[in-house]
Amino acid sequence: MYSSVSGGVGNKASGDHSSVSGGWDNTASGGEATVSGGSHNTASNSSASVSGGSFNTASGQVASVSGGYGNIASGGYAFVSGGSFNTASNSSASVSGGVQNEASGEGASVSGGVQNEAIGNSASVSGGSFNTASNSSASVSGGSYNIASGEVASVSGGVQNEAMGNYTSVSGGINRNAENSYCTEGDSGTDC
Repeated sequence: MYSSVSGGVGNKASGDHSSVSGGWDNTASGGEATVSGGSHNTASNSSASVSGGSFNTASGQVASVSGGYGNIASGGYAFVSGGSFNTASNSSASVSGGVQNEASGEGASVSGGVQNEAIGNSASVSGGSFNTASNSSASVSGGSYNIASGEVASVSGGVQNEAMGNYTSVSGGINRNAENSYCTEGDSGTDC
């Protein structure tokens, strides 16, 4: 078994061909896992990597965390770019930044914001706060407390809007609902 620690303090490289380049109290325990720097970071699966930041964990196969604080990439090929307390927990899921965001669907993504969730497979939340995309390919672009729960449903923004039916959309406003399939709820329209 070959592993290397290039510098820093209290670093450990215990996986086969794993490496820690610097920082302190970092651990690379997966095969070919790497930690480039920062502190208290862990890369614990094969080819997992953490580039920097603090208290970040890449525990999925080929998962990665670029930086930030308290981020977790636990799905295979999942990645978290930065921010704090973000989680990418399914295969190819991603979180680009923000705070306490979670991408738990396969291939789901959260670009930023606060406490947003992309739960459905290939679902996405671009930003805002407390938004949820819970079905396959559902999306929320921004705003607050919006929900896209239908398949391929979308909410562009606003507050407390919900696109419930499949292929429905809400463009904005407050407390708008699109329940029927293929319905488009405009900013000044009525619920459909």
